[in-house]
Amino acid sequence: MEKKRSNADAEQFLKSVLDTLPMRVFWKDTDSNFVGANNLFLNDLKVASLAELIGKNDYHFTLNKKESEAFQRDDREVMESGVAKLGIEEPQSIKGEATRWLRTNKMPLTDKHGKVIGLVGTYEDITEQVNYRKEIELQALIDPLTKLANRRKLQQKIDLFTGECAGLLFIDLDYFKSVNDSLGHFIGDLLLTLVAARLKKIALDKGGLVARLGGDEFSIFVPLENHPQYQMKMAKLAGAVIDELLQPFEVDSHVLNIGASIGITMMTGKDAEYTKAFREADMAMYVAKEKGRGNFQFYNETMRLETERKHLVQQHLHLAIEAGEFSLVFQPQVNTQGDVIGAEALLRWHNAELGMVAPDEFIPLAEETGLIHKLGKWVFESSMETLVRFQEANNIHPDFKLAINVSSKQFRNLNIVSEVEHAIVSRGLSPNNVQIEITESLLIDNKDIAVRSMLKLQSLGVSIAIDDFGTGYSSLAYIANLPIDKLKIDRSFITDLHLKSTSRKLVDTLVNMSKSLHLEVIAEGVENKQERDVLIDLGCSQFQGYLFSQPVPADKLIKDFLA
Repeated sequence: MEKKRSNADAEQFLKSVLDTLPMRVFWKDTDSNFVGANNLFLNDLKVASLAELIGKNDYHFTLNKKESEAFQRDDREVMESGVAKLGIEEPQSIKGEATRWLRTNKMPLTDKHGKVIGLVGTYEDITEQVNYRKEIELQALIDPLTKLANRRKLQQKIDLFTGECAGLLFIDLDYFKSVNDSLGHFIGDLLLTLVAARLKKIALDKGGLVARLGGDEFSIFVPLENHPQYQMKMAKLAGAVIDELLQPFEVDSHVLNIGASIGITMMTGKDAEYTKAFREADMAMYVAKEKGRGNFQFYNETMRLETERKHLVQQHLHLAIEAGEFSLVFQPQVNTQGDVIGAEALLRWHNAELGMVAPDEFIPLAEETGLIHKLGKWVFESSMETLVRFQEANNIHPDFKLAINVSSKQFRNLNIVSEVEHAIVSRGLSPNNVQIEITESLLIDNKDIAVRSMLKLQSLGVSIAIDDFGTGYSSLAYIANLPIDKLKIDRSFITDLHLKSTSRKLVDTLVNMSKSLHLEVIAEGVENKQERDVLIDLGCSQFQGYLFSQPVPADKLIKDFLA
């Protein structure tokens, strides 16, 4: 009797211990049926007594069949291997309760001979931890300003894509920077949220995911059913985005007008790769920008080759000056008597790997990378060295001017006037023999800065010419009040001038209006006597072109024209 009382006391003591533990405890037989549990476990399963639990398994209590299968699978693994399985994170769905998350441990139970006779399990409720972690993970995938998916979320979407075909749009807002610069980042941020809302509406209609990549860059990823849909559907989507973003935005009492340039590329499920896709879409977007903004372009292989070429040229460009790869050639400018009254300095670049690289290829790259200032300074210094040699030839025309092209980006350098003055004066040259050639775009893009520098240069005695006049947006009326000394009529008006009555009328107007403004006029690109004769008839007295000479090294110009 006393022994029975002792066993009962021991069982009661064990139950007290198990019910006191701050975790759920259960044990099962080899068939994964419950044999026992503590009160916390019974409470979780909504079981009133241990008798309602014993002999039943997970399928009796868990709503989700897949969860029960996972529980049973772990049971078998532990009991068959005899090795504990610890720290299992798993969901548990009980009727009438929100799904909770558990961190479970399962250990094999053995008899005194080491035979597995079941398992004992414990778990703790980690629902709060899991929900917090999910919230953190969610925040890491969401752009905090627009609440759109961010770059990381979009990358996940693309990396997991296994469909046949998908399209990717890379959207860059046009003129957004001017909003930020003029109205501030607060208004800029409000504008971005409105842009996001419009893009989201369009993307949802097409079954796509819209993401903000950062700054004023967005993207839309659209799964498609097949390849034939790609071109048509993506063009329609891109067109809808452009049209929508062209509509005015009302932001805090401001009416703002922007737009978008879009690059598009295609992916297939078997090779969908985030980095490659964005590189292609980005290339296409920059082509859209170059074509005047407000349009979309599909990526193609030519873009890749051009981008690789651009990267290669840019790499060599950084070393070209120190490597002595640049040189100058000079094209003489003559008057009606055939006297050489000037010459234009033209930059040439020969690289051992690339061969001859055209100025219209490397000059934009130099401007884009900021190398134009260093390169422009080299051109001017070298031109002044050559001008010294021209004057030493002792047969130079008294009104001879060496014309040097200056990029619009160079005019943003506030030291350009002092650099020009030093290059001239330090060599004992006269500023009257120096002419700066600028393009019309400089007057449009940087008028205030340009005019200040031009006035200072003129005060030194340096003259100013507008190159390629007639091909841009300015007019004689526009430049009438600007500090200009000479106009160069673009070759497009000169070619076959004797055969084109319209070109003849335009040149006649340019020459006469220039004279009325007391501006010199020179025609470039003169290639035959007929063109020259018409120009003379129209009152133009200065010429430059292959009829007189192609661009030549300084030594040849001196020998053929100045000796």
